[in-house]
Amino acid sequence: MPHESPYPPVAIPARPYHELLLDAIDKTIADGKNKIAFVSVTDPNHTLTYVQLRKDAFAVATYLHSIGFKKDVAAVVLPNVWHYTSFFLGCAINGGAVSGASALFTDYELQRQFVDSRSKVVLTSEEFLPNVLLAVKQSPNVQKVIVIPKSTGSSLPAGVVPWDEVVATPVTALPQVPIDVHNDLLVLPYSSGTTGAPKGVMISHYNFTAMISMFLSVDKNHIMDVIDPNWDAYQEKSILFLPFYHVYGFGLLNHSLLKGMTGVVMSHFEPNSFLTAVQNYKIKMLCVVPPIMVFLAKHPICAKYDLSCLSMIMAGAAPAGKDLIEELQKRYPNVKYIQQGYGMTESTMATHFPDLRNPQPYGSVGRLAPNLVMKIIEPGTNIEQPINQRGEICIQGPTVMLGYLGRPEATSSTIIDGWLHTGDIGYLNEEGNLYIVDRLKELIKVKGLQVAPAELEDLLLSHPKIQDCAVIGIPDSRTGELPKAFVVRADKSLTEQDVKDFVKPKVSPYKQLEGGVEFLEEIPKSAAGKILRRFLRERSTAKL
Repeated sequence: MPHESPYPPVAIPARPYHELLLDAIDKTIADGKNKIAFVSVTDPNHTLTYVQLRKDAFAVATYLHSIGFKKDVAAVVLPNVWHYTSFFLGCAINGGAVSGASALFTDYELQRQFVDSRSKVVLTSEEFLPNVLLAVKQSPNVQKVIVIPKSTGSSLPAGVVPWDEVVATPVTALPQVPIDVHNDLLVLPYSSGTTGAPKGVMISHYNFTAMISMFLSVDKNHIMDVIDPNWDAYQEKSILFLPFYHVYGFGLLNHSLLKGMTGVVMSHFEPNSFLTAVQNYKIKMLCVVPPIMVFLAKHPICAKYDLSCLSMIMAGAAPAGKDLIEELQKRYPNVKYIQQGYGMTESTMATHFPDLRNPQPYGSVGRLAPNLVMKIIEPGTNIEQPINQRGEICIQGPTVMLGYLGRPEATSSTIIDGWLHTGDIGYLNEEGNLYIVDRLKELIKVKGLQVAPAELEDLLLSHPKIQDCAVIGIPDSRTGELPKAFVVRADKSLTEQDVKDFVKPKVSPYKQLEGGVEFLEEIPKSAAGKILRRFLRERSTAKL
């Protein structure tokens, strides 16, 4: 029998998500306890109030409506900046969806996402505008590029629209766009899923509302109230450094706003700024990825800061080992809870949360969230595995994506009879704690960010001196994994450096072949032609 959540079901409002978020913002404004929605980590005087956030969102909505944006997709190519929220709200009011992309993407990567998502509008900043404009040249659907300038009076190329002009749009009446909460998209993040190149994950209003409703319920009753029974979110700050274009960072951004907190926004992770913010804003709870845990555990600079305010560290996006957790506990005895959660983009963020009322054993990623059902099956079959028996984790519930945009075959191989097949191998113990032990999927995780082997393989195969190739992730204590390429040469003069130099300008820094390049006579493949990555991993492990 499938396993049900140990938590009682949560009511999920059948309303457009942006209405719920705007209601929460209105409540925060009316209560008058917290006027500041965001503060810059680099300049405490640089803030955005909840009132201004709402005004900007309404202006963006009005502007987008005036240019014919309706139930369309808007791409966002930005580091973490607070403009993200008002733009997201403006799109949602018009029935549209945002599709975030890393600001570090090359024009080749951006162009592929713009075309695949059929983005009609792009929001970026002046710093990343040259790459965006190169990508837009090959993206016929893009009609407008909106730019956040470096400073007032910046000279921008003809045809692009300054952000200040957008938020200055007079608002008379908000657009009234009927929204089907179960089928209309709210966000379109990109994920490689269990295999292949990045694909648009279609997340509806209902998907996201369900996720947030479940998250807030567990967060209050099983996390926040345990950390501090007198918790007053209005007085708390949250550090927002995980990328907003990733579903984990986007979820935390929304959590901060729904709680009426002040988000301390970091455009990128910088050690001194991060530690200063934790110290000065007395952060109680940190949501991180394992490489940040490694930093906190091992970097000598951390000893220079007072981090005694921390009560909990929660990790997601990739596994954290027992040794790392023990090291953190020794260094920060004030941290009572070091826990892990689990999820994936296709499940609208998390499926399993820590439960501080019930001790979470080492290695566990917590318990199944409310409203979800899980089964663990023998890979390649539908045979359910018993307690403590390993198998593929499958999830069913209101947070499971609608599917991959324009990829019916990939969707049907991932969602089978209503069950999301995660591609991860795990087991459940008697107390309902899930353990992740392996993964079927080919995805490489570098600092919690996804690298699709197929994407790098396609790129490598375009090199005239490469006959065949395969890419795997190899373990790395600092980043989790690093991409490594196995290459069959068509020309013996090809060197490892040649291969790395070919890849370097075409992909983001975290996708570089930092795991090295190894030359083979032949790539091991099955009779069906599928790359046997297990043999390549074993080969790499044997050389360590």
